[in-house]
Amino acid sequence: MKNALLIDCVSKDDRLNPYERIQRIGGPNTPDVPAPDASTFVAGLRRRGFAVSERPRWSLALADAIQGVVNGQWNFYIYFGAHQEIVYVEVAKSPSGCLYLKTEIDRDTPDELLFLPECR
Repeated sequence: MKNALLIDCVSKDDRLNPYERIQRIGGPNTPDVPAPDASTFVAGLRRRGFAVSERPRWSLALADAIQGVVNGQWNFYIYFGAHQEIVYVEVAKSPSGCLYLKTEIDRDTPDELLFLPECR
């Protein structure tokens, strides 16, 4: 998948509902893959040709990440298991109708994303 970004951490809160626990996702910037940028201001500067320095890591609010996947702007994946297999992340709908991210190997809840370490 072209322009796929690795998610290697999540920011969670203390909610009991697994569909609503993840607040942010994050990962490392990789060469030749534009970092996701939810800031319309910074995106506008880039379009005008201004040099904006990249951070070594990116971070997105969950709502921005979901919107980017739905719009086809970003694709995300995680490494899974001892052999570091690539598992893609997709948008799903909870029983209450909320959109959330989960991996393609999760049945219903975003278990594999919830197992990732906390973003710092």
